[in-house]
Amino acid sequence: MMMNNYYNRELAFKFIKEVIDDGLQKMGDPALSLGVCNMWIEYSKKVLEMTTQNYNPSILLNYLKILNKIFCDSSITPQNKVGMCLEYLIGTLRLL
Repeated sequence: MMMNNYYNRELAFKFIKEVIDDGLQKMGDPALSLGVCNMWIEYSKKVLEMTTQNYNPSILLNYLKILNKIFCDSSITPQNKVGMCLEYLIGTLRLL
């Protein structure tokens, strides 16, 4: 059985939407710490990897480029980091 290559768009959409909802909640916290921000970013990266690798690997590659930019600029606040990630993730939902 070739279940490894099966892509479930609805499940991918659901998981990415959950990441977005969680990110929106974190972004609204004025006391959002850099540690929590970085854990959420790692979580979002793992979910995107799981949900897009068999569909379109360039989605993750483009996200990694954004993350590289985020982590290279120490002046970006945790809320803005999450916001930049959310902007990309929301756009990703339109691609699925």
